[in-house]
Amino acid sequence: MLIATITALILIFGGGNLEFYLTNLKKPVKEYVVDKERRDAILEAGKELEKELKGLSKDIEEHFEELIEMHGEYESTTGDYLAAGAKLKADQNTLAGLVLDTRDAMKENMTRAEWEQVFSEVED
Repeated sequence: MLIATITALILIFGGGNLEFYLTNLKKPVKEYVVDKERRDAILEAGKELEKELKGLSKDIEEHFEELIEMHGEYESTTGDYLAAGAKLKADQNTLAGLVLDTRDAMKENMTRAEWEQVFSEVED
C-alpha cells in the first residue's frame, strides 16, 4: 500500500512538466514576442507562477510527510488517512488552478504563431 501511495503521489506531483515550461520561457518569449508590453506580461505571469509554486511546494512536502506518517501509525484510521490524502488532493487542485491561470494569462498575450514558436522551442 505504501509503494502504491508513493507511486501515485509521484505521478500526481512529480511530473510537473507544464509548470516547468511556464516558468522557464524567458529566452523563447524574448525571442519570439516582439511587443514589449505583451512580452513583459507573459514573463510576469511565469515569475508569479514560480513564486506561487515555491509556497505550494512546501505545502505539498508537508502534506506528503503527514500522509506517510499517517500510513506508518498503527492507530491510524481510514478517516485519518483519507483526511491526510485530502490535503494532497487540495494541493493538486491548487497546482492545476495556478498552471491554468498562468497558461491563460500567457495565451491572452501571444498570437497563435508566437505560442507555437515559444512552445516548440521549449519542447526541443
